[in-house]
Amino acid sequence: MKPPTRRQLIASAVALVLPLGCGGAGPGEQRAADTPQRIIALAPSVAEILHVLGLDNRVVGVGDYVTWPPELAAKPRLGGLFNPDFEGIITLEPDLAVLLRSEESLRGRLEAIGVEVLSVPSETLGDVELAIQRIAARCGVKDRADTVLRQWRLDLVPAPVDDLLRVVLVVGREPRRLGDMVVAGPGTFFDQLLSRLGAINAFYDVDTRYPQVGIEEILRRRPEVVLEVQPLVVPESRELALLADWRELAERAGGEGPCVQLVQGAHMLVPGPRLPRVYAQLRRALEACIPVEEDAGV
Repeated sequence: MKPPTRRQLIASAVALVLPLGCGGAGPGEQRAADTPQRIIALAPSVAEILHVLGLDNRVVGVGDYVTWPPELAAKPRLGGLFNPDFEGIITLEPDLAVLLRSEESLRGRLEAIGVEVLSVPSETLGDVELAIQRIAARCGVKDRADTVLRQWRLDLVPAPVDDLLRVVLVVGREPRRLGDMVVAGPGTFFDQLLSRLGAINAFYDVDTRYPQVGIEEILRRRPEVVLEVQPLVVPESRELALLADWRELAERAGGEGPCVQLVQGAHMLVPGPRLPRVYAQLRRALEACIPVEEDAGV
């Protein structure tokens, strides 16, 4: 029989010293000694929730796609859903991994090395609230969550724009072409934000959250507004090029196409505590598409 490798010895030691699961105790029944002190988060949305809950000093490692806040982006990198760095995780000796439901396939491997896993949802506004509450309860900062959610709800109060607009919200496409676009469908946080703004999601009736569509399908739904999400802020020359791509839609529509606006920023695709910022940007983009009525008396 071969002697155990150094990595196996480390993994065994970590499994012995780290706490296992919650043992069935409710969120409000965690003992102070059981409060996680070394947390890892692979998803950007989870990292952002940990930040707004004031838990930066307990986070020991994050996923490769975490870019905000800078304090957490500077933490050791641990890969992502498809390339998790388990050796790096073992070295950091975490006592809690907060995962999205889409990362649930990692649970078994993490629990096998003694890391407790807390799984949270992330698709809708309600999911984000629930994730904040669950993480806060497990980490002993429920009062902080109450404060965060109070402001969150104020910032997301439904506030319809003046006109009822039919909107296509594009979350991904290839540059210089209008084929194979990914749009926001029902049951997404984008759909919910549009609803709060009094807009109609042109793809409200599809059977998937993020369908892939072509220009013909968009034409068929006759949107008045197209909002294109860019996960990075692009230079002006690039912005003009992206907007120019949509001329084809206007030509195919008979010369007068929808109003097209870019909404930009790394936070745009992260279903986390910065969604009120997304909400404000969507509002400004919609308002920019409402024609200004000239004063008849001038």
